[in-house]
Amino acid sequence: MILDFAHFTLDTGRAELRNGDAVVALEPKVYALLRLLVENHDRVVSRDEMIAVVWGGRFISDAAVSTALKQVRRALGDDGASQVFIRTLHGMGHRFVAPVRIKAAAAAASQPDTTVTDDAPGGQPTIAVLPFGATGLPENFASLSDALPAEIISALSRLRWLRVIARESSFRYRGADVDIQGVRAVLGAGYCLTGRVEMPGGRMAVTVDLVDTAHGRLVWSDRLEGSPDDVHGMRHSIVQAVIAALDLQIPLAEAARARTRAVEALDAWSAYHLGLSHMYRFNARDNAIAAGLLQRATELDPGFASAFAARSFTSFQNAMMGYTGNRATEVDAARAFAERSVELDPLDPHANVAMGRVPILSGHPEDGLLWLERSVALSPSHAKGHYSMSFVQAMSSRPGEARDAVDLAVGLSPLDPLVASMLMMRGISFGIDGDFETAAKWTVRASRMAPTHFGGLVLTVAMCTLSGQDEAATHWIQMLRERRPDATWTQFLVGLPFQDSVFRQKLVSALIAAGLPE
Repeated sequence: MILDFAHFTLDTGRAELRNGDAVVALEPKVYALLRLLVENHDRVVSRDEMIAVVWGGRFISDAAVSTALKQVRRALGDDGASQVFIRTLHGMGHRFVAPVRIKAAAAAASQPDTTVTDDAPGGQPTIAVLPFGATGLPENFASLSDALPAEIISALSRLRWLRVIARESSFRYRGADVDIQGVRAVLGAGYCLTGRVEMPGGRMAVTVDLVDTAHGRLVWSDRLEGSPDDVHGMRHSIVQAVIAALDLQIPLAEAARARTRAVEALDAWSAYHLGLSHMYRFNARDNAIAAGLLQRATELDPGFASAFAARSFTSFQNAMMGYTGNRATEVDAARAFAERSVELDPLDPHANVAMGRVPILSGHPEDGLLWLERSVALSPSHAKGHYSMSFVQAMSSRPGEARDAVDLAVGLSPLDPLVASMLMMRGISFGIDGDFETAAKWTVRASRMAPTHFGGLVLTVAMCTLSGQDEAATHWIQMLRERRPDATWTQFLVGLPFQDSVFRQKLVSALIAAGLPE
C-alpha cells in the first residue's frame, strides 16, 4: 500500500519513506511508529497502543516513546511547536493530521486485474463504503458523516449476496484523498460508495455516488434532502433509500458485465446476476434461460443460498403463469429450492421470501406470512420482501395492508424490475375494495410496463370490464390472446388464489363477459 502525504510517500510494501524520489533513512521502530500513525490518520493513537504495536507491549519509558516521536517529526521536518503532521492531544495521544492519499502499491497496480474485468469472471460483488465528507455542518450534526456510512455498512451486510468491507478497513479512508484504484487494490472492492453531507440554507442534503472501481465509472448517484429537525427520521430514510438502490444497481451492473462473456466462462456469481436479469422479464423463454443460468450457479457453488431462492422463483413463475405442462412438478421444485435456500442461510432475506411465496401456489397464502415478515425484519429495505407481503395480504383479503406494503416497496425501489407487478398489486387492492375505476388505472399502467405478464394482462381485462371500460377491455384481451393464445380464466385463478369469494366471482363474471374461455 502507498500512503501519500504532502511531498512524502510511505510505501508499506517496501517498508520505506520517500521524500520525492529520495529515501529517508529511518530506524525500524521509528518507521513502525510513523506507519501506525499514518495508517490510522482518522483517529487518535494512544501511547498504550504505540507501545503495544511498535514495542510489542514490552515495558518502556515515556521518554523512549517521546524520543521516537521526535525522530518521526524530524524525518518529516515537523516539530512539537508547528505540529504540521503529528498533533499532540494531551491526555489522549497523538494523531496524524496531514491529508493522506491511500493508493495501491505499484506492483499490485501493474498486475492483471483478476477480480472484476470485462474479460474474466467477477466473483462475489464487493463494496467498500467510505466515510462521508461534510460541508457546513453545525457541531451537533458533525457525527453524521460517520454515522450514515456506518449504518449503511450494517444494513448492506444483511444482503447476503453482497460482500461488504468492514468499517474498520474502509474508514481508514476518512479524510483521505480517495484513489479509486487504491480502494480496489488495497481493499479488494469492485464497488465504492462515497458521499457528502451538507446543510445549505437550513436543509440537510446527502449526496451519494456508487463507482465501479475497475473502470472508475459512476454507476449510480443520488441526492437526498430533508429537514434537520427530523434528523433521525431522515437518517433512517436515507439508509433505506441507499440500500434499496444498491440492491438494484449492483445486480444490474453485474448482469451487464456478465453479458460480455460466454456462458461457459461464467462463475457462480456472474451466472446468478445474469439469471436474475432474465427472470424478471416474465415470459416463458426468458424464465427458462434464467432457470438454466441459476442451475449453473448452484452447480458451481452448491452453498449459494440466494441462487437457490432465485431458482425457486423460476419454478414459482412456471407454476403460476402456466409456462410448463406439469404444474405439480413446478410447485414441488419451488418448495424444494426454497427449503434448500433457507437451510443454507436462514438469515438470507431472499431465502425467506422464497419460503413465504410457496404457500401461494398451494392456495394457502397466509401460511407464508411469517416468512415474509421475517424477510423484512432481516432487511427492512428489501423491496421485494414488502412486495411479496402485499401479494399475500391481497390474496388474503387485506386490501389496506396490501396497499401499505406495496406503497412501501415502490417507495424503496421505484425502478425495481418487479415494479409493474407492484403496481398490479396496488390495482388488485382497490379492486378488492370495490373501486374498479382506480383498480383499472393501476392495472393498465402495470400492463403497459410489462405487456408479457400473463396474470397482469388478465387482471387488466377484468378491471376494465368491471369499471365499464369496454373498449379498453377489448384492447387488452386482444393483447392477451396475442401473447398467450392458450389463456383461460381457470388457469389464471389457479395462479392467484383469492380468498375473497365475492371478489373472485366478480373476476370470473368479468372475464367470461370479456370473452376469455374457461
